[in-house]
Amino acid sequence: MSIRHESGPRRREGGACLPYSVRIDPQSCQSSGRCARAAPRAFGLDADHLAEVLPGVAELSDEALLAIARGCPALAIHVFDERGEELEL
Repeated sequence: MSIRHESGPRRREGGACLPYSVRIDPQSCQSSGRCARAAPRAFGLDADHLAEVLPGVAELSDEALLAIARGCPALAIHVFDERGEELEL
């Protein structure tokens, strides 16, 4: 997987670390924009119209993040736990 856009550990206001980080695989992304429509502060489209992770990803609940990743038609959104292991979606 080629990684173009990723978040580090997600942090909420006050510095609390959340258990998941997010990566977008640009080679898989089909530019559907579904993620950006579902959470425009967390995901956007870059100049090449590929999904990118935005700072607002820290504001998403874990459930919302996982639902958006599962809903990606290209399965280009990858979610990793605090050990760096990819979650099975």
